[in-house]
Amino acid sequence: MKAIIIGGGIGGLTTAIALQQRGWHYEVYEAAPEYKAVGAGILLGANAMKVYRQLGIADALISQGGHLEQLYIKDYKGKVLQQIDNNLLQQQYGSRSVPIHRATLQAALLGYLNTPVRTGKKCIAVDETQNGVIARFEDGSETKGDILIAADGIRSAVREQYIGSHGYRYSGQTCWRTTVTMNLPMAERTVTSEVWGGKGNGVRASFMHVGGDQVYFWFTRRLPEGTPLTNDEALALIQRELSGFSGHMKEVVAHIDPSKLIRSDLYDLAPTQNWHKGHVVLLGDAAHATTPNLGQGASQAIEDAYALAESLFLHYAPDTAFRHYVAKRMKRAHKIVRMSWQLALLTNWQGSIAAGLRNFLVRNMPASTAKRQLDFLYNIEL
Repeated sequence: MKAIIIGGGIGGLTTAIALQQRGWHYEVYEAAPEYKAVGAGILLGANAMKVYRQLGIADALISQGGHLEQLYIKDYKGKVLQQIDNNLLQQQYGSRSVPIHRATLQAALLGYLNTPVRTGKKCIAVDETQNGVIARFEDGSETKGDILIAADGIRSAVREQYIGSHGYRYSGQTCWRTTVTMNLPMAERTVTSEVWGGKGNGVRASFMHVGGDQVYFWFTRRLPEGTPLTNDEALALIQRELSGFSGHMKEVVAHIDPSKLIRSDLYDLAPTQNWHKGHVVLLGDAAHATTPNLGQGASQAIEDAYALAESLFLHYAPDTAFRHYVAKRMKRAHKIVRMSWQLALLTNWQGSIAAGLRNFLVRNMPASTAKRQLDFLYNIEL
């Protein structure tokens, strides 16, 4: 059996590794002309690392990333609103969250593939055959397979052309991300804090060590969709909004090269029940794109990859395998999309009084509620 995987990102590459281990043939097609060591960082949740542990590659990834002991949500004065002990995640769920540069992660995943990714291949059409599927590319080429896995992101061309969706939802926030080169003090290398501004308006910022001398930084602000800002103007906005933040934040911001800022207006995908059709199935952001407020976007794609490969191993007929995959993944993925959306709304509250109330509610969340959330996110069964 042969799978055509459209999209050579984290979800697509993980799917290829999982299928490879189960004896499937596969071809991975990536629209970008080449892989470049650019981009920013990522926090692989303990749930994602559990998948990679099952695939036998967790230790290699851990060795190339940063090491976190504590994860916090704080207010801009440094007061702790919530805390997650990464060592406790290890003890309770068998894995810990790992910060790593996206380019490092992609390079590592590529190294496990027996079949190289074919870059510069933008899929523009999908056609069913009697026993499989044909993917057609912008350069005029095509390929045939038994199934096609669309792992081509929130703006999935395969989904929109072949399955459809209910459209995109703008969260009201714009995010800027970058990686800076600097040596953090040792005390700052093992912790990360998502810091919330004192006036709401979606102002949040965070930095974390992702290996070597690389520090991943991100910042969000409530803004109208498509607000025109140059990178220099964006950096000025970041500096202005974070000027009153305590701790090491301002020193990290001082190292930002504006030309390397990556802007994203934050959207998710309105939940859809249509994850597959014929011999085509959706995976990751193509199926259930989420805002990044829970840090679960890539982790959910990684969970998808394992679940889909397992379903295809257990069930010969694609439709049966796809239904098994959807039954295992849809409810959980949609709940995470919903939780992340609600957190975006919470951080969008405007004004000092509203922000103070928001912080009070988060800080005084019952321990039992916080424990249920951690169990839901990280206590997964593979």
